[in-house]
Amino acid sequence: MAARLRTSRLLVLMVMLALAAGLVWGLAVAVADDASPAPAGGAVTLKVGWTTDPDNLNPFVGIEQSSYELYHIAYDFLTNYGDEYLETQPGLAESWTTSEDGLTWTFKIREGVEWSDGRPLTAKDVAFSFNYQMDLELTAFLSALDGIKTVTAPDDATVVIECDKPKADILSMWVPIVPEHIWSRFETYDEATKYLNEPPIVGSGPFQVVEREKGRFVRCVANEEYWGGRPKVDEIIFQVYENQDTLAQDLKLGAVDLAINIPPAQIEALKGEEGLASEACSQKAFDYLSFNCYEGPSLGNPVLRDVKFRQALNWAVDKDKLTALAYQTYADPATSIFEVDFYDPDLDWHWEPPADVKYTFDLEKARQALADAGYKDSDGDGILNDSRNGGKNIKLRLWSRQESAQSQVMGKLITGWWEDLGLDIAYSVEDNGVLIDGGYNYDGDTYKPDYDIYIWAWQPSGSDPGRRLGYFRTVQIENQNDACWSNEEYDQLWEQQSEELDPQKRREITHRMQEILYEESPYIILTYPKLLEAWNTGEWEGWRRIPQPSGAVAYLSDNVSNYYTIEPKVAEAAAEASSSSTTWIIIVVVAVLVVVAAVLLLLRRRPRAEEG
Repeated sequence: MAARLRTSRLLVLMVMLALAAGLVWGLAVAVADDASPAPAGGAVTLKVGWTTDPDNLNPFVGIEQSSYELYHIAYDFLTNYGDEYLETQPGLAESWTTSEDGLTWTFKIREGVEWSDGRPLTAKDVAFSFNYQMDLELTAFLSALDGIKTVTAPDDATVVIECDKPKADILSMWVPIVPEHIWSRFETYDEATKYLNEPPIVGSGPFQVVEREKGRFVRCVANEEYWGGRPKVDEIIFQVYENQDTLAQDLKLGAVDLAINIPPAQIEALKGEEGLASEACSQKAFDYLSFNCYEGPSLGNPVLRDVKFRQALNWAVDKDKLTALAYQTYADPATSIFEVDFYDPDLDWHWEPPADVKYTFDLEKARQALADAGYKDSDGDGILNDSRNGGKNIKLRLWSRQESAQSQVMGKLITGWWEDLGLDIAYSVEDNGVLIDGGYNYDGDTYKPDYDIYIWAWQPSGSDPGRRLGYFRTVQIENQNDACWSNEEYDQLWEQQSEELDPQKRREITHRMQEILYEESPYIILTYPKLLEAWNTGEWEGWRRIPQPSGAVAYLSDNVSNYYTIEPKVAEAAAEASSSSTTWIIIVVVAVLVVVAAVLLLLRRRPRAEEG
């Protein structure tokens, strides 16, 4: 009997242990399955949400920041920009040398680079890209190409650029390298600018633009053979959002991994979300008022040609209130066309006006400046008159952008201040097309700009000051000089800075140019807005602020390296799953041991009861 009892106890224990072991194994397998990576054939997709639809995939035509982001994804450039302060780094050109007189530059082009259609990219494509843009006068890049005499490719790996004068910005030229076998088909300016460049786009950048549905999304796939290394993601989908709040909500729901341009009200709320980062990022951008200063045939109000009138209006703009109300303080009051603390700290291009010449908000000063300049209410109707224009009431059209809620807030505020001065302001909200059409209006072959004042935003490309300052030259009227402003001293200084190879001397020249712009006021620079971005840190790693430490992770137009260095947290997830699995195994084992101990105790007590 005792032997049978001991055998029964042993069988019970064996069964229980077997069940326990099975339970432990089952739990371990279940936990491991939950943490398994996506099937081998599944694409790793980075989902990006933005609020501006690319206006044109042709790199010689587009103006929207989203378009420029795609150009840098799709195409290579001779040089790239670094993460620290957008410093020059090798790009398609892996090295370069210059002659003693600084007029001849020789670039060594990387070997083995291919276009996305499989054809080899050679130095001949590089030479073609430069010559194509110069020969056809593709206006977006004329400033960058100024001073270049010839561009040749003596062999497949060498590009030689001959300059007719020293060229200070030669290592920062914003010139996309396009495939000759595609673009050579378009031989005239009209053909080149009307080409839509629809996907799939043939380029050599880290991603290929393969699909686009206007107003909805753009899809890009990784360049497997990219010379800088294969991207860590298989594809990027840029999704267009009409509503910023919807974009922020989709980020929280995991529908997007990166949200560009979220509303100010969401930036703080998102900070409390686990696995998300949200930041007000520094960016190369400013909001501005542009005045129609054209001295030629114009449909704009001629009063804006008077520098004293424009200066008076400068006193009647409260930039502190603009940043507070339009951006909920996520912007800084602005002065010059170069942002603060964005460039090499040893060579800061930003010029700040001294206190004794700085325009601050003062309506009384503005009224006095207008009176001193001869603008008075001659007929007693409450509206100032322009004696040089037949004594007509001064009526000005002020446009803000339908695409920008911030510009609309600023437009309403500015209208109120200027009406207090005695000006008749016809304020309206217009879409981008109206502003562009007004700025580039023609009567037959005669350029005749048809606008007075508009509010726009500028997100310039490149870190070299020459290109940005070059837009205000007289030769850029009808092109990039949207204020149609002309100043002889400014034009001469631009030529000087473009040839000055001493960085500090060049800095002094550019500061004087900014001073002239400030004094003459063809622009009133309003704000330096922050770029409000949020991104998923729970499932993705490798995010970097560019430039460091306060820049953005995307929408940079110059540096898009984040797109091909960000990667999913596969290893970390696996480690967390393994840790979780181990924890569950320990819990189950402990539980089993407790059960076994209890059974043993029960079995030991039963004989004693029987004996009693």
